[in-house]
Amino acid sequence: MAKAKDFIVGLGLLGSGTVGEAIQDLVFAAGNRKEPGLRLKIAKIYTRRPDTGHPKKKKWYTTHRELFTTNPTEVIDHPEADIIIEALGSEDERDLATFKGYIIRALGNGKSVVTSDKAVLARFGQEIWEAAARSGQEIRFEACVGGGIPIIRALTQSFAAETPEAIYGIINGTSNYILSEMDKYGKSYAQALREAQERGYAETNPKSDVSGLDAEAKLMLLAGVTFGLHMSPGGVWRKGIEEIHPVDFLYASRKGRSTIKPLAVARSDGSTVEALVAPALVPHDHFLAAIDGATNAILFKGQKSAAGDREDKSEIRGWNYAFVGPGAGGGPTAVAVMGDVWELARGAREHGAGFPSLVAPGTLAVQSQARISACFYVRFVVKDRVGIVADICQAFGQAGINVSEIWQLGHSQEELENLHRSYRLDVKPREILPFVITLERATVGQMTAALAAIRRKDYILVEPVWLPIWGTG
Repeated sequence: MAKAKDFIVGLGLLGSGTVGEAIQDLVFAAGNRKEPGLRLKIAKIYTRRPDTGHPKKKKWYTTHRELFTTNPTEVIDHPEADIIIEALGSEDERDLATFKGYIIRALGNGKSVVTSDKAVLARFGQEIWEAAARSGQEIRFEACVGGGIPIIRALTQSFAAETPEAIYGIINGTSNYILSEMDKYGKSYAQALREAQERGYAETNPKSDVSGLDAEAKLMLLAGVTFGLHMSPGGVWRKGIEEIHPVDFLYASRKGRSTIKPLAVARSDGSTVEALVAPALVPHDHFLAAIDGATNAILFKGQKSAAGDREDKSEIRGWNYAFVGPGAGGGPTAVAVMGDVWELARGAREHGAGFPSLVAPGTLAVQSQARISACFYVRFVVKDRVGIVADICQAFGQAGINVSEIWQLGHSQEELENLHRSYRLDVKPREILPFVITLERATVGQMTAALAAIRRKDYILVEPVWLPIWGTG
């Protein structure tokens, strides 16, 4: 009996950077994990610079030169490319618009698309899903959130019986690495960032990671899948990690029995969803406090529709499922991309042409940023004089905010000198006073108003650092 021929599914690959090259490794070097009757084959690869000279020459260019092109339409329009993989990656607005065009053109050509480009989906998601609906093709984006963590597949396939209450966690490995190093070793932000760059965890320009832009794009996708929200950039309340100082870890640990973690949170009260990205104080006994380095962790809290299970609403204990894994890097991201590719190659119609979500789109609204509420940690560095704490507490009271505690450590001369040096203060180290005020639950609007009044005081030496406290109030 003659052996049946393999069914070949052709791939068009846009991008040959860190992720694109890791995809090529999986297809070319790992034997393509050939399955009975089904084989994947790369038809064409687009890269802007296929041969940049040793040692930066594209890894597979020499042995597969005929597959490479500097013209993206040769990939998108290739007759043998059944699935287009978009792994270009950029934060430049002009590039994002260009990449959106590539995706929409591929859909119009009758090809499904797998992407690792969360920035494109966050910025142009509505247009892209409308194009997918018109063409009857699918968009798969598992690799956009959590790197190698299969969170999108879990949400869309495993939690259909759940009414979601919250999804939150650590979804930017660069920020988590930096804060972990500051916490464990007392490194400055600049030192920890430099080491992250040396290890390949942070880009030469780390703005997207440390400012929270990367996490914002990921959270928009998570909130879309979980709560049916179509959010626009800027809809998430966002704070970066750039202001965090080693002294904040001293106060968090010694007084608050906490550490500081870069959280992304979307949680519902049944009618609105709060969405925020910010470094936050996380108690030492919380699961997320132990997530170190570049690791990601995503927690899902749901109410089982049939059981009506709402026995635990607390932020500190309230999750049903935890997903932990490598959150970045070419290898984990490529594995997630290829998982989507294989699903499509097998003919699975997991999502249909529309955006997948647990809640019908339009059911919930996004909470305004000014009304997002939390308990807050506020760290001050001031000129040491009588009456300052009372004056600041009065300003919070005038904004309708109740003070919870006042934390003041007995700082060593070395700690004061480090503060003095890092902030380049024009007063002597012995004349500065760091302390922390924690606040009962307040809104972002109240905090903004209170701090606007406080920062005008002549005794303020450093812009106050204010962070939500997770797991209280």
